[in-house]
Amino acid sequence: MMKSLVRTFRGPSRDPRMTYVSRPMPRDLRDEDVVAALALALAEDANPAYLVETLPAALKQVTGRDLQVLDRSVRDVTGAFSKVQVMIRDGDVGRWPGYDSMSYPLLAPSPKAEQTRAAIVAADASGGAPDSPRGPKAGWEPPPPVSRR
Repeated sequence: MMKSLVRTFRGPSRDPRMTYVSRPMPRDLRDEDVVAALALALAEDANPAYLVETLPAALKQVTGRDLQVLDRSVRDVTGAFSKVQVMIRDGDVGRWPGYDSMSYPLLAPSPKAEQTRAAIVAADASGGAPDSPRGPKAGWEPPPPVSRR
């Protein structure tokens, strides 16, 4: 009870790395332990988009417990805005039914995907082949205009 009271007065950690962790966290998980685990996870891979993969092992090393780390990152369609956040859970608390069926590539895009995207953009920028068909199929021409009487 005393720890809970101290945490209430002190408030959450003001470490800037704690912005990657969404609240609430498990009751008996201290902010200091999470900051230490974040330091280990970010030392392994400095890209915070991979915290879902690196943070569970770091939490196990710091706390000695198996905690679940769920991805709660948000991105817009254009990719101009993204906010990386993870949720630390003990058990299935806070796990919604569609999470397991969700496609997992919420992580950072792979270098291969970026190379493919760049190749597509380069092909579109060059305009393609000059003799490329104008319609949906090769040899297709639009119908003649309707004659008016």
